[in-house]
Amino acid sequence: MSYIDDDGKIWLQGSTRPEYGIRIGERYFVTGKKDSENSKCFIHEKYLLVDLHDPVKQYRIFHRIPLDLIPKSPGTLFNGFKNTMHADIMAATYKDVGVDKFVLDGGDYLLARDNLIDPTELTQLADWK
Repeated sequence: MSYIDDDGKIWLQGSTRPEYGIRIGERYFVTGKKDSENSKCFIHEKYLLVDLHDPVKQYRIFHRIPLDLIPKSPGTLFNGFKNTMHADIMAATYKDVGVDKFVLDGGDYLLARDNLIDPTELTQLADWK
């Protein structure tokens, strides 16, 4: 598992609408991306790092999802996945216990760059161990 294999929308059981997700190997992750946000996902060490950025509302949300997090949310691949057959799946989500969240907004947002933050810098800024 070293890169993101595919992405698209996943309809989680009990949800009112599909959510953005990615596939890494045989595992699925729901990232929390809203339609108005720019999103970048990458793997750093044993985590999926998700950078959600809304330049109009001036905030950035970062999620750090352990790659070995046990998926507990049943869902169905909805659309957008180009390299993955339609299937019922289990996904780990940004709301699960064990996922870290860090927000930059207000004055802190103005200090952030629009480009990708270095993973080591992000880990230090968020005080993630």
